[in-house]
Amino acid sequence: MSNKKQKMDPRVMRTRQLLRDALVELIDERGYEKITVQDITERATLNRATFYLHYSDKLDLLYQSTKEILNDLLNNLNVTFEDKVEFDFSKDADEPHDTFMHLFEQISLNSKLYKVFLTEKDILYFFSGLKKIIIDFISNGINFTQPDDKKLTVPRELAVRYFAAAFLEVIVWWLENDMPYSPKFMATQLMRITVKGPYLEHPFGK
Repeated sequence: MSNKKQKMDPRVMRTRQLLRDALVELIDERGYEKITVQDITERATLNRATFYLHYSDKLDLLYQSTKEILNDLLNNLNVTFEDKVEFDFSKDADEPHDTFMHLFEQISLNSKLYKVFLTEKDILYFFSGLKKIIIDFISNGINFTQPDDKKLTVPRELAVRYFAAAFLEVIVWWLENDMPYSPKFMATQLMRITVKGPYLEHPFGK
């Protein structure tokens, strides 16, 4: 997909961006089911013929926009933990790993789209797509940090699902509250709680 984007005419990219922005704004205002292609083209200040040069209908625009934004996130998270072997998770939890930073930075660049697509009830497959990316992200991190199942306190898949669900909830909270903290702050806090837990001292003793 990245090669396709590199070769795409800048005018085509601009047109598609205008249509995607219009779609996001209108979903935010009215909900997906209540908008039409005519609404989208009027908001984007383009004609219907131009729309149909790029998309077959509003569902095609939604689907392709979803695919593009999730692929962008996946490509930006394509820094493997193996590439950062010098990073000690047990000691450096207060300094976010690059992959944690990439996660929040990429979401912040498209914050309105993420907020709308994650909270719109008719776009459940966007949530599912993001969930899969985060599950793989968490799984890669745990596999690199501790590849031995016998040294985990819970089954690996349970840990992956637990942290993935927590990450998603934190991301949604962050977006719904208009990103009150920077991507670096969020990455730092999420990494800290993942590695150390939420307590300065164990509440039940050792």
